Amino acid sequence: MREFIEHLKTGKFRVPKCMSCGRNAWPPSHCCPYCLSKTSLKKIETTGILLEFTSSHCKGKEGIFGLVEMSGIKLVGSFHTTHLKEGMKVRMKECGIGPDGTAFYFFTPTMA
Repeated sequence: MREFIEHLKTGKFRVPKCMSCGRNAWPPSHCCPYCLSKTSLKKIETTGILLEFTSSHCKGKEGIFGLVEMSGIKLVGSFHTTHLKEGMKVRMKECGIGPDGTAFYFFTPTMA
């Protein structure tokens, strides 16, 4: 979805929302995966719950990665802290497209 990528390139996270049933579509699509109606990009709440996390020690891919659920979607993001706990509230701190052309999502724990 070109429009999704263009927003992501500028650091804006938008999600396709169904124009008929109102559900968020993830991964991004022009068509709702639930009712097959058209979608349009909308800004969503980027605070969510950390469902699970792991660390990678693969050369060039080191880091801490977690599965986050927010606004009815689930996505994998990176964390810059080791102070994580499943079920904790997190927020998207940064998103974009990396030099290699892949999307990235950085999360941080919330203070609440």
